[in-house]
Amino acid sequence: MNTTDKLSAAAWEADRHAGTLAEALVEWDRRPAADWKALEADRGCVRLVDQLLFRFIKLQDAVGERLIPATLAALEEPYEDWAMRDRLNRLERLDYLEVDDWLAWREVRNRLAHEYPDRPELRFAALLAAIEAARSLAARYRQWRACLETAGLLDLGNS
Repeated sequence: MNTTDKLSAAAWEADRHAGTLAEALVEWDRRPAADWKALEADRGCVRLVDQLLFRFIKLQDAVGERLIPATLAALEEPYEDWAMRDRLNRLERLDYLEVDDWLAWREVRNRLAHEYPDRPELRFAALLAAIEAARSLAARYRQWRACLETAGLLDLGNS
C-alpha cells in the first residue's frame, strides 16, 4: 500500500468513527442525562453513552495509530524512528493538532478505565469529561482532514 492509499484508508476509518460520533453527540445534546442515576435508569441512554465512548476511543485509535503516521509519511517527514511525542510536536508545528489537547484526550480515556462503584458522581464526571473530549477530538479531526484536503494530500473522491 503506497503513502496515498495509507492516508486515504486512515481518513476513511476516521471518517466513519467521526461521523457516528457526531450523530451520537447530537442525540446526547437532545436528551442528556442529569446524573448517573438517571443515566442508568434509561437503557436507551446507556446504549447512547456506550456508542459515544466507543467511537471516542476508536477515533483516538484511528488518529493515533493510522492517521498520524500516514500524515507524516504524506508530508515526507522522516518519522519512523521518532517517539510519539516527537510526532505530535511536529504535527502541532504544522497545525494539524495541539499536543496538549492530544494528551488531555488520552488522560480522559485513561480515567474512563477506572470504575468507582461507590462514587457515581465520579463516574458521571468522567463521562461528561469524555463527552466533551469526544466533541473536541471530532472537531480537531475535521480541521485535520480539511488541512489534508487543502494541501492536496487527500482527495475528496478517494476517501
